[in-house]
Amino acid sequence: MTDQQVLVKALPAEPPPAARPAPGRRRPRFDRQRIAMLLFIAPAAILYALMMIVPSLQSIQLSFTDWDGISPTFEYVGLRNYEDILTGERFWNAVKNTLILGLGSAVIVNVIALAVAMMLDKLDHAQGFFRTIVYLPALVSGFIAATIWKYVLNFNFGAVNATLKGLGLDAQTRDWLGDHDIVIGVLLFIICFTLGGNTTLIYLANLQSVPQELVEAARIDGASRAQVFRYVTWPMLAGAVTVNMTLMMIAGWTIFDQIMVLTMGGPGFISETMAFFIYKVGFGEYRAGYGSAAAVVLFIVVMATTVIANRYMRSREIQA
Repeated sequence: MTDQQVLVKALPAEPPPAARPAPGRRRPRFDRQRIAMLLFIAPAAILYALMMIVPSLQSIQLSFTDWDGISPTFEYVGLRNYEDILTGERFWNAVKNTLILGLGSAVIVNVIALAVAMMLDKLDHAQGFFRTIVYLPALVSGFIAATIWKYVLNFNFGAVNATLKGLGLDAQTRDWLGDHDIVIGVLLFIICFTLGGNTTLIYLANLQSVPQELVEAARIDGASRAQVFRYVTWPMLAGAVTVNMTLMMIAGWTIFDQIMVLTMGGPGFISETMAFFIYKVGFGEYRAGYGSAAAVVLFIVVMATTVIANRYMRSREIQA
């Protein structure tokens, strides 16, 4: 027997591999954990299904009826509600207002929030104080903020008109919420003022996560501030832009509180948005079937625009 054979025999034999469970069987411990997780989730899931999913599905059925929201009986009218919606001037006015307020506020708020975030990022002192000041409007609900603005913009005793009169600018006083030429612009300003806090903090958090090594390297190579922002900072903010634009677009499509408090859709139907239009025809005019059809249309529009915008922004992230 050679020395190599003796050495091989002296080595301890490898232990047999641990027995693996059959592919079709699951570990009992894993099953118990999974059941426990489902039991914890079940109450919230059941409540969400009963309060959100079931009524949403029922509204699809009601959109094909002439139900008034009160009577126990109704009749199916086919696609008549959808035809009336798509051929009605009032609906398209609500769509136009929603586009102006929704997309307009999304663009304006993101531009202003990014500029403010960049200024806060440059502060060496009291950054926490100014960050709190910027975020304060976001802590106030849309309903309360709209109520405050309603008194501020009141034609008779509002602070804006009172200030203009005190400065001798009586000719510049307006019925800010009753003039059909400016009411949409006033609403756009109020919405932008209310929704900027969260957006600013998201941009600020992303700016503070930009590697300073890249910024310093670009400056050493002779890049200007604009070039550093264009080629270093801006690509790093792609994810924040996607999140902020998506959230702002969804919030814009469903603007309701400000319209309800400030104008009630007036004067006339001038300032109605799609969300307020659904509420007004469904609960104010007792046309629940018609309102349900409008809600279905709004859902389709929100989903389509959100998916398209998300895909575009995600592709931009990949390119960046």
